[in-house]
Amino acid sequence: MSELKKENEIWGQWITIDNYRNYPALVNMLADFVGDNILGFVYIDHVAGTTLEVVKLFNNVDGKIVFTDSPYDKEIRVIIRHAQFSETLYQVIQDNFLGDYEFVKPLYIESYDRDDLTEFRRDVNLDPFRAEGFPDDIKILLLSKDNDTTPELVWGRIVKYNHLNKNGLCQLMVQPNQDFGINKNEGLGFVMTEVEDEVWIVGIIIDKKVKVESKPWWKIW
Repeated sequence: MSELKKENEIWGQWITIDNYRNYPALVNMLADFVGDNILGFVYIDHVAGTTLEVVKLFNNVDGKIVFTDSPYDKEIRVIIRHAQFSETLYQVIQDNFLGDYEFVKPLYIESYDRDDLTEFRRDVNLDPFRAEGFPDDIKILLLSKDNDTTPELVWGRIVKYNHLNKNGLCQLMVQPNQDFGINKNEGLGFVMTEVEDEVWIVGIIIDKKVKVESKPWWKIW
């Protein structure tokens, strides 16, 4: 087993949680299953964030792994969000730790794969702006030339991203407190740039005459 890792180091990894009954948040969701320990696969749900899919439960009997239950065999999905499993002493699986068990990612999890967001998720320059547990959500600075409007931080969920130009398009997740000419759930462009010697992700209001899915004409505030 390994030591706890950063969130971006466990995406696509198998992990275990020993003695999960030590964590009240996990007990209720696994009340119908037998076994003291969890084996699961970590993936990213674009909307719900970093997620652990419980694949099997097991006991450790005299140093030997004994599998006890499988949610899939009961046609049940048990998923644990990052806010819950990050509070546990989870550990990333090392080779052969669970003997001859064949680690195969459940096929139904492939529906969450987003190859188009790989570069966005791997870009460490964006990490300071991400929401913990929600790697596809970033905080964006809205600016205005209106002296009565102050800079405001909002949250956006990525739609597309250009790694080379450090810009992209997101969906605004909150309603700004001030009038920036954009509302919750609308498309918001963004670019990583310097503002007063600090790096920020700055919002770019999309011209309303241009549809989000087409190539936009950016208007920067």
